[in-house]
Amino acid sequence: MAAIVTASLEATVVEGGATRWQGRASSIAEVEAQLTRIWTSAAEEVAHTPMSEAERSRAMGDPRLAHMLDAPEDVRVRTRTSVLTLVVVAPRPETTERAIDAVNLLAGRHPSRAIILSPGDPDGPPTLDARIVASCHVSGRGDSETCTEQIHLRVGGETAQHLSAVVAPLLIHDLPVVLWWPDEPPIGRRPFRELLETVDRLLVDSGSFGADGSRRLAGLAAVIAEGDAVVHDIGWMRLTLWRELLAGLFDHPLLQRETGRCKAIRIHIARPSGDFRTIKGALFVGWLAGQLDWEIAQPLASKSGSDSLFATLREGKHDIRVEFRPATGTAGEASVRSAGSLTRVELELGRGTSAIRAVVTRQQDHLLATAEWNGAPIIRRPGRLEAFGEAPYLGEALDLTGQDRVFERALARATRLIGG
Repeated sequence: MAAIVTASLEATVVEGGATRWQGRASSIAEVEAQLTRIWTSAAEEVAHTPMSEAERSRAMGDPRLAHMLDAPEDVRVRTRTSVLTLVVVAPRPETTERAIDAVNLLAGRHPSRAIILSPGDPDGPPTLDARIVASCHVSGRGDSETCTEQIHLRVGGETAQHLSAVVAPLLIHDLPVVLWWPDEPPIGRRPFRELLETVDRLLVDSGSFGADGSRRLAGLAAVIAEGDAVVHDIGWMRLTLWRELLAGLFDHPLLQRETGRCKAIRIHIARPSGDFRTIKGALFVGWLAGQLDWEIAQPLASKSGSDSLFATLREGKHDIRVEFRPATGTAGEASVRSAGSLTRVELELGRGTSAIRAVVTRQQDHLLATAEWNGAPIIRRPGRLEAFGEAPYLGEALDLTGQDRVFERALARATRLIGG
């Protein structure tokens, strides 16, 4: 069922008993007015459906809610809240859909005001078209609601050149602001710099960086070094299982003291066609270097007659050879994976007569970590990768309120490794 609340605001009861309000606006002032109308409508709706004695009794037993019970009808309105403001920049329609899907999946876990910016032609006339959607879902206990807001802003012309001015009036006072840029962020350019000044945290996906990825990776390192924002990277998060499985091999008693005896690292990277994207490989090697205090002696460079890239790390006076090898694979394997994905990681270790090999290999959505001592298998550990969707990683990033020092060390060394 649907009821018209104002000339441009519609309230709908959808499946599951949730209420959804939708409105349109053509200016920031109208967006703010629509939000006021939505929550006024929400308050009026609850005022006509006071809590039952059973609901009130349950709420009184919850210390988070008891102090709000001045009147029975107040509690649902007063517990409507956002834990943050999420700003998403999505110029392409497909990016907008991906972002909305991820935000919707996380609505219960991270109730927020999501502002989705879709900048259009910066040289056209100044335009702003806003679609506002808000919804409230009553909890299973019936004594509280989780509410979310989505404000989708399509802007063009001069308005598209000053996104921070569009966002600033819509931020919720005293709540953290997270900027998510799903595609390649224009790090260093004015729209990016201005938006960065209004947020607390930045979320990107270095795995989406194209041919100019090294410059963008260096730009991320600069954002951290200058203290502009806390940075989280979905590309880095996708390497978590790779890192855990490799590190887990060295829990074996025979390998616990062998990390200081690394001779060579070989990273196989999917290259179905076109550019050889080395960002994930660089972050993985940067993680090893950061954790084991290795320095970058020589950054990645090509050699005549080889498709691989080569670098040198240094531990004291000891050099460690690094090779990034393109993996084309066969149909159904590396050739169908996204460019830049890791397919295999190999470490060669040992001195004297001992030869140790630690390997993590990908087969479809599974990883297998193995270690050998002089050719004899000594440990084997499997793992399964997360689904490719962004929602789990977005949720993880929203949970991480502080700096990720391990990532920051890895990023600094990865930037030097690729010559940034």
